[in-house]
Amino acid sequence: MLTTFLFPLVMLAAQTPATDSITRVILTLEAQRRAAHLSGNADQLASILADDFVDIGASGGSRTKQQNVEETRAHIIHWTTLLATNERVQVFDSSTAVVMGEQEGAGTYNGQPFGRKTRYMRVYLKRGGHWQNVAALSALITP
Repeated sequence: MLTTFLFPLVMLAAQTPATDSITRVILTLEAQRRAAHLSGNADQLASILADDFVDIGASGGSRTKQQNVEETRAHIIHWTTLLATNERVQVFDSSTAVVMGEQEGAGTYNGQPFGRKTRYMRVYLKRGGHWQNVAALSALITP
């Protein structure tokens, strides 16, 4: 009985350093993603997004990696503010993690100003030794 109780605790303790390491990597990628959006660095954004990335935006539309990167490169979208809060990472295993949080952003899209607060979820997978964002979903937070 004691062995049955202690074994899960030992396994949990053994997973903590790896989970903490993955969490740091994912939060670093999230910071790099925001920096790429703010600076208009399409190449940096492309390195974070997987080729099969899909994004369901707050308005309900879907976009691919190619659309995200090209809109950034062509300055169709220009972020002036992008602040994330309440970020938390859930690590499922050594190759799968999900980050959730809230984001307040503003800028222009096709020359039209926008501002919004969203709650988001992004899925990261480790492929070929590298973490990539494979999916994203956001929803508007209304007052």
